[in-house]
Amino acid sequence: MAARNRLSTKVLLMVEAIILISSILFCAVAIYRARIGIRKAIQQRMLDIANCAAGSVSGDVLESINEDEIGSEGYNSVYNTLTIFRDNVDLEYVYAIKEDGNGGFIFILDTDPLSPAGYGDVAENTTARVSAANGTASVDETPYTDEWGEFYSAYGPVYNSNGEVVGIVAADFSVEWFEDQVSAQTRSTVITYIIILIFTQLVAAMLSFLIVKPYVKAQGELIEEKARAESANNAKSDFLANMSHEIRTPINAVLGMNEMILREGRRAQELSDNDTQARKEAMKNIVIYAGDVENAGHNLLALVNDILDFSKIEAGEMDLMESPYQLSSMLNDLSNMTLFKARDKGLEFVIDVDETLPDELFGDEMRVKQIFTNILNNAVKYTEHGNIRFKLRGEKQADGMIALIASVRDTGIGIKTEDREKLFDMFQRLEIERNSTIQGSGLGLSITQRLLDMMNGSISVESEYGKGSTFTVTIPQKIVKDVPVGDFQKRFEENVLGAGVYRESFRAPDAHILIVDDTKMNLTVVVNLLKNTNMKIDTAYSGPGAIALAEMNKYDLILMDQRMPEMDGTEAFHLIRESEGGASKDSPVICLTADAVVGAKERYLAEGFTDFLTKPIDSYALEKMLIKHLPKEKVECVIEDQDQEIDSPNEVAVSADLSSLVSAGIDPKIGLPYCQNDEAFYRSMLNEYAHSKIEREAVLKKSFSESDWKTYAIHVHSLKSTSKMIGALALSEQAAKLEAAANAGDGNTIRYEHDSMMQKYEDAVNAIKSLGSDADSDSGDDDEIMEFLPDSN
Repeated sequence: MAARNRLSTKVLLMVEAIILISSILFCAVAIYRARIGIRKAIQQRMLDIANCAAGSVSGDVLESINEDEIGSEGYNSVYNTLTIFRDNVDLEYVYAIKEDGNGGFIFILDTDPLSPAGYGDVAENTTARVSAANGTASVDETPYTDEWGEFYSAYGPVYNSNGEVVGIVAADFSVEWFEDQVSAQTRSTVITYIIILIFTQLVAAMLSFLIVKPYVKAQGELIEEKARAESANNAKSDFLANMSHEIRTPINAVLGMNEMILREGRRAQELSDNDTQARKEAMKNIVIYAGDVENAGHNLLALVNDILDFSKIEAGEMDLMESPYQLSSMLNDLSNMTLFKARDKGLEFVIDVDETLPDELFGDEMRVKQIFTNILNNAVKYTEHGNIRFKLRGEKQADGMIALIASVRDTGIGIKTEDREKLFDMFQRLEIERNSTIQGSGLGLSITQRLLDMMNGSISVESEYGKGSTFTVTIPQKIVKDVPVGDFQKRFEENVLGAGVYRESFRAPDAHILIVDDTKMNLTVVVNLLKNTNMKIDTAYSGPGAIALAEMNKYDLILMDQRMPEMDGTEAFHLIRESEGGASKDSPVICLTADAVVGAKERYLAEGFTDFLTKPIDSYALEKMLIKHLPKEKVECVIEDQDQEIDSPNEVAVSADLSSLVSAGIDPKIGLPYCQNDEAFYRSMLNEYAHSKIEREAVLKKSFSESDWKTYAIHVHSLKSTSKMIGALALSEQAAKLEAAANAGDGNTIRYEHDSMMQKYEDAVNAIKSLGSDADSDSGDDDEIMEFLPDSN
């Protein structure tokens, strides 16, 4: 209690001090500005007096006065008029002057009763007098000193009947009078602000007490519980500090591992040609370090995606993209992803789906999946032992709607009762010290809550600290067809047991498709991946080639890669659509691109593409999209033979000669899954890779020597992709770095690492040739891989 009181006193004093200092500064500035305004107001009053006196004098009479006219009737009328102002207004002297024709001024008459200036006496030239002589009434900004004393003077021009300035009436005000006027009015202003300042302090003190009291109470609870780092009022600061750590962690890993790669690379360059074992060890280390860099990059990408999603929600730019979807398909993707993450931690994953749930729903499939994914990922992250159980039920409602009710139960660390109210707050991570090794943005549940609000859904949590938690989510969706999802759990378990054995999901012997890519190797991959579908497949190496084929042939579907030299996929697509009489003018065109940033899908669909797939492309996702867009009458879905013997998944076996590639930085265990673990297919891929070297190397060297980074980026991109597919990860990572540098115009980085990359490329191709295959052929083609993921179904 005493500590809380001391904290309260300190906070109150600090708040009062801040308010006091701020108020004093405000008042000081306000008084300073008021004093300037007071001076201006007094000067304006002086000008008004001078102008009034000048307006009371006849300009024609004043113009006629000369030395001979002194004492005349006209002279006396002017004199008497000015005397009235001298005797009845707060000024010292009033007199008339005019220009002498030489740029100076002389007295016409002076009303000083004691020592007046005589006609023709010289009057000092000042800026204000010159301004008045030009027809603009003016006042001295600084005191003016002459033989009569120190004054502030105001000058009013006198005009004759022709509108010409014939003289100036000057009114002198003593400095003492001027300063007294300023001081008196300033004093009044200061008193007013002091009253305001005192009142402000009283109000601030009262408000501070009312505001600080609950804050102090919260601080006291934090101190007593020793469980929180900051109060809810500082939640954003807490988030920024945590995110700084979360982002620095993968960045530090990238930089650290990159430094180790550079060291190993330099060490390998310095080794003698005979030290083969040391070179192998260096290459092995580089591959390991590159894998760590990749993992850190994925972690960083997940953090950035969370922040971007939350930013879109906060800005009101997140829209639901609703369309029909299959619940079973979404659940299959979700379950596969969670299963592998759970297995990595030794956890059991159990899924329980109501067989009567309708399979065809209408809603935003991606966001529904994101909600389930966020909750399942949290369950896996915060559970070290035991199991994760995903249960899905539904309650049918009016108007063809159903409320999906999903619960995720884990045996993890649980949540304290006092922390539950903060669980869905933005920027919150609970028990930071205990969970410091668990990476995340602290935005996942907040994003989930916001998405559910957009869908008119809800989320609740039950938890016992130290034993686990159960999250329950309700999401309303529209029923498209009331066809039940069936025994999803049984199908899922069969799919898991059958993992690693590829079976095509459909056959379409009457279907005719076109695949467009500027890479022979890439086209070889996709043709082989789809060969069991029995489709007729044409290929084109460029945009113009695709346009020519589409003009002559009626294709059921076109797969169009985006990044190609000379003409990109979007331009080729538009030309196909605009062709008059083209056989494939109206065929579905699927966009394939590595552009996966927020809004990319919407942008390409807005261009008119039928659908969109991002790289790296899962062959299962590709087959799903083909089934979706091919003519239904040409598609024969494959029903798997449940009695067919299924081999248990084992580690990929690698022939002895293929194992020799590891010393050159090629890991067949990574490359084989990209070829469905078909060794013959993989060897053909290696041959294609080696064949393409001469032409690719020539283009890279030419663009490098000419600093043509645009061309360099296109071809180093293809080297990156094909190297990754055969398992040359270190070479792929370095090519990716140089691609990024080329896109950014960073010539220094390219010049520093180009030779090292080309040497790795040379070593890889030589190792492939040493296999004794037909890779020694000199023919070659450019390549840009479609980046198909290993089949995981």
